[in-house]
Amino acid sequence: MQSIEEKIKEIEEVLAKTPHHKATNKFIGLMRAKIARLKDEMLQKRVGGGGGGFSVAKTGDASVVLVGFPSVGKSTLINKLTNTQSKVGAYDFTTTEVVPGMMDYKGAKIQIFDIPGIISGAANGKGRGKEVISVVRNANLVVIIVDPKYIDKVTDIKKELFEAGIRLDQLSPRISIRKSSTGGLKVSSNIDLPFDLETVKEIAKEFKIINGEIIIKEKVNLDQLIDIFMANRAYLPSLIILNKSDLLSKKQNYSGFDLLISAESGEGTNQLKELIWQKLNFARVYLKKLGKQPDMENPFIIKLGESLNDILKRISICEKDTFTKAYIFGPGSKFPNQEVSLSFIPQEGTIVEFSS
Repeated sequence: MQSIEEKIKEIEEVLAKTPHHKATNKFIGLMRAKIARLKDEMLQKRVGGGGGGFSVAKTGDASVVLVGFPSVGKSTLINKLTNTQSKVGAYDFTTTEVVPGMMDYKGAKIQIFDIPGIISGAANGKGRGKEVISVVRNANLVVIIVDPKYIDKVTDIKKELFEAGIRLDQLSPRISIRKSSTGGLKVSSNIDLPFDLETVKEIAKEFKIINGEIIIKEKVNLDQLIDIFMANRAYLPSLIILNKSDLLSKKQNYSGFDLLISAESGEGTNQLKELIWQKLNFARVYLKKLGKQPDMENPFIIKLGESLNDILKRISICEKDTFTKAYIFGPGSKFPNQEVSLSFIPQEGTIVEFSS
């Protein structure tokens, strides 16, 4: 009986010999879907056989995971960003477990995870790859760290994460899938797609979807289409950081990085905190009670774009179900004490007083 690896190799060999044109689009799409499903099956078997991932308790407003090859300075960096004392050493695999720390910034509690260094083959379970990937998948932000030794390895790290179903700096394609028990499968789109709708039906059948409706609302390629049918895709923002900046050549161009830092000296770590805040799309809102001054010491942390109604759902007060409107002050208001509906979207620094 063929192993999963052998099945994947056989399909890849067939694809390599298949010419790409309109007449073969359906076949190519189906073969890619089969490969994606088999790779997922292979990964699930390896994870299942290894006792699962690291046990990590998430707390705070968001979680950030530091990803990189061994000995690039992740442990030193987490010690600078938080009050954690992660073991630091000039040899590979100093960190063998996930070390969490809490970063306080602008009133937000942001959990930082220092994880074992990623290695080639991590996406397929090599080393402690499956555990590392499980932590990355559940984070809110990925910070990829390299140093001068691994300066050309960012692409390799991204490839490992991509193979594990992690899509960095992408949004989930706007495709809706509604399953039903009868009636066949209807596929519709008013977008000019690089494949026909019959290809979508063939791919859907590969994932056991034969009844229902699929609506494609934006232009996507075959790989993005297949991703929608997979249950393990994670869409996460990222930052690319170059550590040990004191060892860098002054003549080289480092424009491909979001920030150059030295975790050892602390240079650039304050700027990194601000970049993390921005990538998480955070803002501060200040709440006040009727006739009282706003609590400027304890901001309420939101994501930009959240409405007052969204904020109410997260507030632990008995009266919140009776609130029907709010009064706002400061940024976002046209004048002090402006009355707004609960659909209003506050800005950074908006002061809010909920009212019945």
